[in-house]
Amino acid sequence: MEILIPLLIVLIIIGSLLGGKSFGGTIRKGCGFVIFLLILAVAIGLFWTNDDSVNFSASKNCQIYTKPNIESDTSGVLEIGKEFFVEDIDKFDYFYEITDENEKTVFVRKECLTRK
Repeated sequence: MEILIPLLIVLIIIGSLLGGKSFGGTIRKGCGFVIFLLILAVAIGLFWTNDDSVNFSASKNCQIYTKPNIESDTSGVLEIGKEFFVEDIDKFDYFYEITDENEKTVFVRKECLTRK
């Protein structure tokens, strides 16, 4: 109940700034503007989401590298079917950056993982 009075005042101010001719017209224009802002915020929120993080699973046994370079040291082999979460799928051209069991950042060739 305490929020209704300030909300009504805000609606009256917005409606009068938008050119409401009567009290009802002022409230109607204020409500319309607030609804428009809410729809706009939801639309921006839907399009602004970050789709760069995806779940992957290992499609074959592949080497795990310490750097995003095929000539770098290897630190193990992927197990088929193991699932990984990739933060940024476009960060490297040929590698995905993943976290291994020891919470260490390692790199896997993109051809080794398939999107779930």
